[in-house]
Amino acid sequence: MAIGYVSDFSGMEHFAVIQSIVRAARNGDREGLERQISRLRDRLEKGGAVKEAAALRRLEGAETEAQDLVPSKVEISRAMVSGETLTRDVNPPMDRETGAQLCTIDFGSAELAVPIYGDAMGLTVDGLLQEWGNEAALRRVGVEPTRSLLIYGPPGSGKTVTAHYIAARLRLPLVTARIDGLISSFLGTTARNIANLFDFANRYACILLLDEFDALAKLRDDAQEIGEIKRVVNSLLQNLDRRRERGITIAITNHDRLLDPAVWRRFEAQMRIGEPEAVARERMIARFLLPIQAEPSTVRIFSYCLAGRSGADIERLCANVKRHLALGGDAHDGPGLFRALSAVLARAPAQAGAPARILATDPEAFVSLIANDADIGLKQTEIGEATGYGQSRISDLKKARRHAGLMEQAHG
Repeated sequence: MAIGYVSDFSGMEHFAVIQSIVRAARNGDREGLERQISRLRDRLEKGGAVKEAAALRRLEGAETEAQDLVPSKVEISRAMVSGETLTRDVNPPMDRETGAQLCTIDFGSAELAVPIYGDAMGLTVDGLLQEWGNEAALRRVGVEPTRSLLIYGPPGSGKTVTAHYIAARLRLPLVTARIDGLISSFLGTTARNIANLFDFANRYACILLLDEFDALAKLRDDAQEIGEIKRVVNSLLQNLDRRRERGITIAITNHDRLLDPAVWRRFEAQMRIGEPEAVARERMIARFLLPIQAEPSTVRIFSYCLAGRSGADIERLCANVKRHLALGGDAHDGPGLFRALSAVLARAPAQAGAPARILATDPEAFVSLIANDADIGLKQTEIGEATGYGQSRISDLKKARRHAGLMEQAHG
């Protein structure tokens, strides 16, 4: 049937639709282009070319994903931030003792991707951006937009990416200072560094990002110079208070439990970013595997193995899978990706989660596992397409429950 269809297609059965697609593309008519592509896809499906229609649908999905990679802009009121325009020829302040720069300046990048969040986190970020873009409406009801934000969570969860994303959406330079980089062996110099950093940020229209914010809290454990340490912390808190009238401040920490209540009170909004949920995990995997167009069943298997991993871990693993495919010459289809994932996990020093450990050591036991686990939501036909195993073999593995012993070992 497929051969007959290709023959019909070669006879230019759909030439009129293709002609319309070319015409819309040349005229820059995006709406018309999408309409004609949808029309062609419908014709392919009705003609029995299911695989070709699915391939076209995946290309449409990739195009949507590519559009999502570019952050849209938020029109921020100039009353939200004050100061001179920060340009690339402005030099950051320096530590007088060491000559080291106290901060870096990022002016944004056209290649910045929109971060992938779960539903709750996405609403939180969008809510803050909506505040910053509707300052006048908030003031009419007697409130101000949030000007300070504390982002906390485990390493690799996307805290720094979120800060860069917010700056890109607001079209403001991001002035980034690592708090541990401000700390000098001379605590008097540390207080001066903090003051110089805030003077610089307050002079220019920018977002100030304070990274490793827990570093000052760690200083409290030093029994020496306790009075001087308190002076440094108080200097930071006072500068945070003054900055609220000048611009937006974001702080980042991996160790929120080290922060004093006085520090928490300085931030009007607090946001925890943790490991991605299942839906966000699947969206990350699909993005990180590009330009390889992974089928939903393959993405689901990747997600099943990578539960509990940070976004940075998932990105790193997907990159390693693509390297394995590129160097090994395997097909870029479901079975090829499945074999590459198994090989990459087998080389990893440690595996988080029983499914990943089982796939790393015994792929057939892993197939047995997912065939018996209703939570993954895959039919046996989908498992076969994603792994390359035949239906009869999957049925045998499901009955044999080869994964059972390995699960006990993994949880033991």
